[in-house]
Amino acid sequence: MYLLLDVGNSRVKAVSYSLGQYTPLATITADSVKNQPWQAVYVASVAAEEKIDLLQQQLGLTHLPWHRLKSEASAFSVTNSYHAPEKLGVDRWLAMQGAVSLFANTELLIVDAGTALTLDWLNQAQQHEGGWIIPGVRLQQEAVINNTAKVLSKPGEANVLQLGTDTLSCVENGALAAVCGAIRLAWQLKPAKHLILTGGDAAKLTAYLTDLPIYHDPLLIFRGVARYINS
Repeated sequence: MYLLLDVGNSRVKAVSYSLGQYTPLATITADSVKNQPWQAVYVASVAAEEKIDLLQQQLGLTHLPWHRLKSEASAFSVTNSYHAPEKLGVDRWLAMQGAVSLFANTELLIVDAGTALTLDWLNQAQQHEGGWIIPGVRLQQEAVINNTAKVLSKPGEANVLQLGTDTLSCVENGALAAVCGAIRLAWQLKPAKHLILTGGDAAKLTAYLTDLPIYHDPLLIFRGVARYINS
């Protein structure tokens, strides 16, 4: 059994993985992971290395091998488009790997809706053709609130695609509209066979993109991590 960690900018997600089965862990603490028959820990992280070192100590798993995954020029038939492949965020790399594990040899648009919204295209030959990175829903709200003198509010969660009738709802709903609009424009610019959506805001966004061929998979990055086990 393996512990898989996705260490993002705002939170740490974890699953246990064994024989092709993924079990999400509601909490990731020393108590929640102790006394488990872990063989190793596999980590996808966009955070500073120091955060991983600290997490290793906090979980009390220093006796286990920790595999910190990095983006590569190519792996498992997926080819990176970056001239400096290690500069591609490992979360994006693993999301592509996860997507190919679900839908091989077909055109894919992969959207990770987290703190940032990342969009990446894979062609039928599983070559990365490039992508976009824009602020996610909450970051868009924060950008307006923190950089506009008279917008006295705070980021919220109750976003709906309708017209705002006060400053707070205008900011919240506008951020949601911007992110949905970016996904729609991406699809219009270069449609694919499947649009795979993952990340913390994925479920919310899916409700407003029902006309697109969305495949929502909250485990996408972990599917990519799992490809590296025993590889």
